[in-house]
Amino acid sequence: MLKKNYLLISMTALLLIIMSACSNDTGGTDDTSSEKYPERDIEVYVGHGPGGGTDTFVRTITELMSEDIDGNFNIINQEGGSGVIAMQNAMKEDADGYTLVGDSAYAVTTAAGTNKFGLDKVKPIARIQSDTYALQVKKGTFESIEELVAYAKENPGEVRIAAVGTMGIDEITARRFIKEAGVDMNYIPAEGAGNMHSDLLGGHIDVILEEVGPTVSYIEEGEFQPLVFFAEERLEDFPDVPTTVENGWDLVDGVERYLMIHADAPQEVVDLLEESAKKAMETEEYKEYAANSYLDLRDGWMGSEDFTKKLEEDIKKYEEILAEIE
Repeated sequence: MLKKNYLLISMTALLLIIMSACSNDTGGTDDTSSEKYPERDIEVYVGHGPGGGTDTFVRTITELMSEDIDGNFNIINQEGGSGVIAMQNAMKEDADGYTLVGDSAYAVTTAAGTNKFGLDKVKPIARIQSDTYALQVKKGTFESIEELVAYAKENPGEVRIAAVGTMGIDEITARRFIKEAGVDMNYIPAEGAGNMHSDLLGGHIDVILEEVGPTVSYIEEGEFQPLVFFAEERLEDFPDVPTTVENGWDLVDGVERYLMIHADAPQEVVDLLEESAKKAMETEEYKEYAANSYLDLRDGWMGSEDFTKKLEEDIKKYEEILAEIE
């Protein structure tokens, strides 16, 4: 009897040990958790070159986040495909929460089929910026949006309009403007914002689709002139510049900038990074940067869950838009 009791107790103890081990092993990546994270550098893949709007955004927000979570972010610039190349390489890494993506064209590239990583593979951490587009020209060429449109109608295919990249949000928005305005323009894909600005100054292109932040110095020096903003209401800092809505064009989309992570990354890490990004946005340093770059014209913040839903809707919307354009 004693032997049977001893055997029963031994088996019970062994079973408890096995169950405890299995419990500790299940979801092992979750043990990374917010208590230990980060234990090493966090890599952030950016699909655009240094100095552009998305690159500057990523460097600014992660520098402030690093102070909050006491970690270091390494920025890896990999241009190509409006962020597709960076996404592909980032998704090759482990889903341990140490590889992020700074993106601004996910909905469009996914709708176009160039990005193969859907929302079942990648998860938004948070949207931080919702920028505002403007059509800008070299000072002294066109005095108003009406003059530009009239000239384009009288001279089909002559006006050269540029935006950064191919089959990204910039090109799609430029082509939507061409369609809405009922004109025939020659779309020129620019390799980067800096090259595009130089080409406009040199007269190699006639009009650019660009945000105000990257060109504010040119505008202040009287070299560039915004003709129309892609917005519903006129901007306080540019009261004399009309909007797309005023002209009857349903064009108010702007560049959204955000951080993403592998969908299988530990949820605790995703939550930690989302909270840290929110804190970073609320610092005086970020607010000053946003104001100086005209990034506070719209409310940019959208948390992981809400932005995921918006991306789902945007992908469907851009699939329809791309079908119409083609």
